[in-house]
Amino acid sequence: MNTVDAILLIARGLGWRFGSCSAALILTVCTSQPSFAMKTLDGNPPLIIGHRGLPGLYPEEVIAGYRAAIAAGTDALELDLQSSSDGVLFACHNVFLSDTTDVAMHPEFASRKKSRVVDGVGTGPEWYISDFSAGELKMLRVKQPIAARSKQYDGLYPLATFQEIIDLAKQTMAADPKRRINIYPETKNPVYQRQLGLPLEETLVAMLTREGWNTADSPVFVQSFEPSSLKLMRKLGLRTKVVQLIDGAGIDYKTGAITYDSPDSAKPFSWLQVHDPRTFAAMVTPAGLAEIKTYADGIGPWKFYIIPAQGVDAAGRPVTALDRASNLAPTSLIADAHKAGLFVHPYTFRDEAEHLTKTYGGDAKAEYKAYFDLGTDGIFTDFSTTGRIALTEWLKANARK
Repeated sequence: MNTVDAILLIARGLGWRFGSCSAALILTVCTSQPSFAMKTLDGNPPLIIGHRGLPGLYPEEVIAGYRAAIAAGTDALELDLQSSSDGVLFACHNVFLSDTTDVAMHPEFASRKKSRVVDGVGTGPEWYISDFSAGELKMLRVKQPIAARSKQYDGLYPLATFQEIIDLAKQTMAADPKRRINIYPETKNPVYQRQLGLPLEETLVAMLTREGWNTADSPVFVQSFEPSSLKLMRKLGLRTKVVQLIDGAGIDYKTGAITYDSPDSAKPFSWLQVHDPRTFAAMVTPAGLAEIKTYADGIGPWKFYIIPAQGVDAAGRPVTALDRASNLAPTSLIADAHKAGLFVHPYTFRDEAEHLTKTYGGDAKAEYKAYFDLGTDGIFTDFSTTGRIALTEWLKANARK
């Protein structure tokens, strides 16, 4: 099966109907340069970043999901890094295992359930990935954590290691030299993991160096919400592209402002440790972007820093859900970041109606196109198929202008 056929198969499995969007049209985006001036930092089309594989259909961060994302036309395999007790890096979003694996079904691991303090916050009781060896983690099977999504692949696949994802990217490019498949690892809760004696940074830099992928032009983006982790890796000799993630917990629908649930979610943990009064919002100011440029090449902001959402009812009370809000005018964040020499990869784009404002009229592709219009350099998506089709349609429409 070729790439285009695979894209069509996955898209139809997700319920898409293409209309005039043909297989040849989808292939165009992978094989040609745009015929019009792009607003992206480098003048190239934005990247489709497969957030945790293809979790709109498969469980998160399994090799089968990454293979499907590649077939769907993704440009990058995004993953979260966690360490096993014996120092092997695995792809897993949380420091615990119950939401995405069948660990609770393994009586031999019942005694591992405990409570911990993670980045200053008490959690648990839970099964923590750091209490399991690589061999034990491979005994578990992954499941879909989002109730509304397909469960057809639950229990079929093991957790993936970082090495397996590197190997998949290399194998794909070896089989098709025209493809460039980036890997996009995130150091997850790095301060906590270092406190456990399982630091991520040294292992990550060593692995990339061993693979010959520790250069500025390697197909690698290293990301983190924690600036101290990114700065440390630079000191350790990391030469790849580096991305500062910028978090947000919610939206004040009265004003459209980004909100935060608690002090620990409002800022990187290293800032919280030293009582830094700033929040993530400081990072999207010109001064904040200038500071980020000293150690990073791009930013990964929550998408509502770029196009805010607002909604009130007839009585002037704020709405309670995103799908009842509408877009406000875009901020200057993309232009400001580009002026500072930083690319912009917002997260996370999803197909479900609850993740779309009223402005898009239920059309997930319309959201992508709104961000492409602003010069977004790439997007994190749970649905690479949708992202790729939206980009193809957008490129075709703009080529006619």
